[in-house]
Amino acid sequence: MLAYYKGKIILIEDGAPYHGSGVIKEFKLANVDRLTVERLPAFSPDFNPIEKLWKNTKRDSTHMKYFKTFEDLHDSVVQTFNTYMHDASKVICVMQKLREDFVVTA
Repeated sequence: MLAYYKGKIILIEDGAPYHGSGVIKEFKLANVDRLTVERLPAFSPDFNPIEKLWKNTKRDSTHMKYFKTFEDLHDSVVQTFNTYMHDASKVICVMQKLREDFVVTA
């Protein structure tokens, strides 16, 4: 993103451990003039729309299902991802719901 955009960039990251690795810290420091990093509060899935999408993915592809092999599990998840690729409304509805929740509580 830094190579593509000329202005300042705000990066919002979750609490994943790799965000604090030495290489990442060095990168952030080297780009402090253009890159601002904000961290989501711990355990804040309401602020992170991908969490809602993961919840829907688990519901649609793995919940209450038995998979004889890992490949069967993998195929089920990939099939769900493919529905997202072919029907963007499944992703958009997650974003709209997040926005509605945020506007009501903000």
